[in-house]
Amino acid sequence: MTIDSNFSFTENNEYNDLLADLHGQYCRAGSPQDVLQFCANFFNHKLEEQRAAFRQQGTLPLEIQKRQQPYILTNTVDSMVLSGEQHPLSATTPSDTTTLISNNKDNNGKLIDQTSPVQRIVTYSYSDDGDEDNDDEEYDEDEQMDTLGSPISFEPQYNRDRRVSVSAESMTPSSGSDYPKKVIPKSPEQCERIKVSVASNFLFRNLDEEQYQDVVHAMAEKQVTQEEKVIEQGGIGDYFYVVESGTFDCFITKNNQEEAVKVTSYEAGGSFGELALMYNAPRAATIIATSDAVLWALDRITFRTILMENTSRKRRLYESFLRDVPLLKSLEPYERHKVADALESVYFNDGEEVVIQGDIGDRFYMIESGDAVVYKDGSKVNRLGRAAYFGELALLNDSPRAATVVAQGRLKCATLGKKAFTRLLGPVLDILKRNSENYHAIISSQQQTS
Repeated sequence: MTIDSNFSFTENNEYNDLLADLHGQYCRAGSPQDVLQFCANFFNHKLEEQRAAFRQQGTLPLEIQKRQQPYILTNTVDSMVLSGEQHPLSATTPSDTTTLISNNKDNNGKLIDQTSPVQRIVTYSYSDDGDEDNDDEEYDEDEQMDTLGSPISFEPQYNRDRRVSVSAESMTPSSGSDYPKKVIPKSPEQCERIKVSVASNFLFRNLDEEQYQDVVHAMAEKQVTQEEKVIEQGGIGDYFYVVESGTFDCFITKNNQEEAVKVTSYEAGGSFGELALMYNAPRAATIIATSDAVLWALDRITFRTILMENTSRKRRLYESFLRDVPLLKSLEPYERHKVADALESVYFNDGEEVVIQGDIGDRFYMIESGDAVVYKDGSKVNRLGRAAYFGELALLNDSPRAATVVAQGRLKCATLGKKAFTRLLGPVLDILKRNSENYHAIISSQQQTS
């Protein structure tokens, strides 16, 4: 029996019987309006009967054990479970199905497999989707399909207990030249006041020096009059504000109260609205000016562009820098990517001590630019330049710093914390240990010479 030139089906009794049965069920149901759903339910019911028969025999035919089989049923059965509709050809409701799976447990707390084969297959398809954060757990999908009697460990309820997502713009950092920076003129005093205002804000704590400057330069001045409402509770947040001058009161309305309650005030140097830089989230409070005032505002798009573009550019620079570090040449490219993402830049002025002999060490350093001098017991023993590293001895041996390192001129270093050092530099730890032995030998010889 040919449908068209591209598709053909072999006519057989089973095929004709199925169509005849479907037609009979359709007529007896009074020609339901949702024909597609009715047909899907019909074939799901037939498939359930077939799986039940195979289960009694203790095995599944090879073609049914194929890995992709569970996904065929997911959408059609989902529509019944999500809508709460009862299967027109089954006595079990979706809620009953959930109860079967969640409540049938043995004395050890393990779920007993009393579900139908269709329920098992749909459940399995969800377990494959699983929790996206559970990267470390692995299991054999084929083994679960082969063992029909295995305990069921996931409920077939889509998105149950999943995290609720938040909304923000989708942005893609450029891979080419630097983005045009937004610079709004300010006096040095204004820049300093903005820096002081955002210094303790959690969103700005991890910015490097360049990002910090870009944020300050991108802020726009906003004149506000007394009694003006700057932000309103429940409104969409799109700006973060730093107070240049003037005063503001913050009010919150709780539990549908008619009168808002004043909770705090802001004056010169204060800041508010920082969550707007992360999410399209409703404002949590109302801010009203209690005098004429001047604000510096930073919008979410500019803030995220600065962070993403700078982060993308920093990663490219770090990857280029890491290729020049002899210690890391043995790392695979993807391993260098991870190290690059974990690095932080720190700056030191001329004569500033980076690490001090005898202190407890918690960071590993690589010199990006500038020079440093190493002192052991007050004597100069070494000089370090670009791509040199130090601070690893204390992390390798959990011992105090073996020497003092002092910046000579302006010094910029890339640093890794102790946990990241162990986790990301695992492939080169042996090299570091061998080098540390050589380092002690060099220090000893230089001290004897001096």
